[in-house]
Amino acid sequence: MSKVSISEMAKTPVVDAADGFAGSDETRSFFKVGKDPIQLHLNRLEPGHTMRIGPGADDSITFVWQGDIDIAGQILATGSSMIVERGAVADVRSGDAEALLLTFSGNAQSPPSPGGRIHLLPRHRVPFTIDLGHDSKVGGGMHANATPPDSCLWLHENIFPPPDQVVPLDAERGVHCHSEDEVIFVIDGQIRLGAKLYDRGTAVSIAADTFYSFTPGPDGLRFINFRPARPSEIRMQDGFTIDEIAYWRDRLPVPHYVTLETKVGA
Repeated sequence: MSKVSISEMAKTPVVDAADGFAGSDETRSFFKVGKDPIQLHLNRLEPGHTMRIGPGADDSITFVWQGDIDIAGQILATGSSMIVERGAVADVRSGDAEALLLTFSGNAQSPPSPGGRIHLLPRHRVPFTIDLGHDSKVGGGMHANATPPDSCLWLHENIFPPPDQVVPLDAERGVHCHSEDEVIFVIDGQIRLGAKLYDRGTAVSIAADTFYSFTPGPDGLRFINFRPARPSEIRMQDGFTIDEIAYWRDRLPVPHYVTLETKVGA
């Protein structure tokens, strides 16, 4: 894959349902199957419609971008997430409004468990802070921290205020890379990459060990960040490194899921 790939929702093709999915009213694929190591699909459900996730060969994680869904009587509102382990089947029903669901998968790792479980994280259970430290005014939330036996997957979110509400961010000082492939998805606001501003609904795929930087747009920035494996370090352009697991562990507790031990909808 390219070191950095940018996919905007308005330009994203409508495709047939991805493997392991059925019943979506519309599916969009942000990256190319078979070419890009991380796959991201947007599934749209009209009010009261049902979609089946699974059984799949690998774990996946789904973020509720808009609306709410019901899984076995558990309601996941906007901002909630769920992990569907390989072999598990989840019947997902939208509520009274249209639901938009973002599902990440790819770069399969050695599974920590036999599979077949579903881990639900309602929004009120998401560990979250409005300030990640040093009066940064940058908020953060943890959806999946790649901790066995729950899953090898990682998903966190960040919220950046508009530039005029904090000391202006310097993109040059923020140049860094991560030790794993990653995908950033803009769920609100805008992200500035170089001289170009990208709106909500933009996905950015970044290969491991690729240096990059960004700044928030005039309305601020909120994004989710997916990794298919446990992160190891953040490396700055000047060589300074940060233990990413320790960074988040020091700021937020481990998510506590509602775990369904048996297959749902099978």
